Amino acid sequence: MSTTPGGPETAVVQVRLPIHNPPAELKTAVGCMAFLGLVLAVAAGLLAWVRSGDPVMHLVSPALGLLALLCFCGKPILGRYLRRHGALVTARVEFGPDGFRQPLEDKTTLVLPWNDVRRFVFREGQPNERVALAVSLVDDEAIRNLNPSCRHKSEDGLILSSALAREEAEKALAAIERYRPGLARWNSKNVRRGGFGVPNPVKRLVKRWSSDQARTIIRAEQASAGRLAILWAAWLAVIADFVAPAFYDIPPGIPLPVAVAIWVLLYLTRYRGDFGEFALTAGTITWRPKEGDPVLVRRADLARLTVEPSAKQATRHYVSVHATLRRGENRPLAAKVSPGAAKNVLRLVTV
Repeated sequence: MSTTPGGPETAVVQVRLPIHNPPAELKTAVGCMAFLGLVLAVAAGLLAWVRSGDPVMHLVSPALGLLALLCFCGKPILGRYLRRHGALVTARVEFGPDGFRQPLEDKTTLVLPWNDVRRFVFREGQPNERVALAVSLVDDEAIRNLNPSCRHKSEDGLILSSALAREEAEKALAAIERYRPGLARWNSKNVRRGGFGVPNPVKRLVKRWSSDQARTIIRAEQASAGRLAILWAAWLAVIADFVAPAFYDIPPGIPLPVAVAIWVLLYLTRYRGDFGEFALTAGTITWRPKEGDPVLVRRADLARLTVEPSAKQATRHYVSVHATLRRGENRPLAAKVSPGAAKNVLRLVTV
């Protein structure tokens, strides 16, 4: 960012923008990794079967099995990466006097002029305290000045990011308000301006947690200790299933069917409930679904939390979590989450 007084780059604000990844694309990527893992596992099993007496098989087959295991672990690895970084790719964009600037891979910069923008919309309530950012344009022609990676449609316009860090979102908001007052809208921090453009902050609709306020996050799919032990045992059994023929006299037709049976069991018992997270603070309990609006309950208004059976699918049980308020109202929080997550919420919430 240039600091030359009066220069064209004066006060350009750079923002780290996690590029939005459509859920369908992420699901396809995870599916491709799982398919690749299955191919590697089948190859390892066939190699152990056909070349059981070949010393090279003792090295190649276990290696293929480990690669297959990494592919099958692609979903939790990808999920952890997304929770940490917000997206697979993070771009460094700029807000300057000429508009929204997007550096491209070919070292050029694509500029969306302020006059082409109808509104920037910031939406809170995203997982991990992140903020979604979308832009609506004045006409269809203006989209040519927007990076193709940022042209996914939403109810607020075109999604620039669905997981912008709060500090980066506030930095972008300040830059937009500096150059085009009133062009940005924050669903819980709106700004009204008078006839002379003097800022008049509106009271926040959603209180931001202070930095010194303890916060605990419990994900909806969080497994219990017993289920985690079963998952680890299953994957260790798969690894041992492919490695054992290299050291023991095991018929070559056994490892592959055993591994396939374990994989089928893991697939049938995968989590298929609601995705989201519980956020617990000293004063509030919030259920933040992956899609939809968060549900917040003040602890001062809470009489008790209750857990009820919700559904059962392929040996997996799910529960619903309800908040009973002191005035008698029963407010549903989460409709279908893992018993392990609900148990942890009940353990941490004391009324």
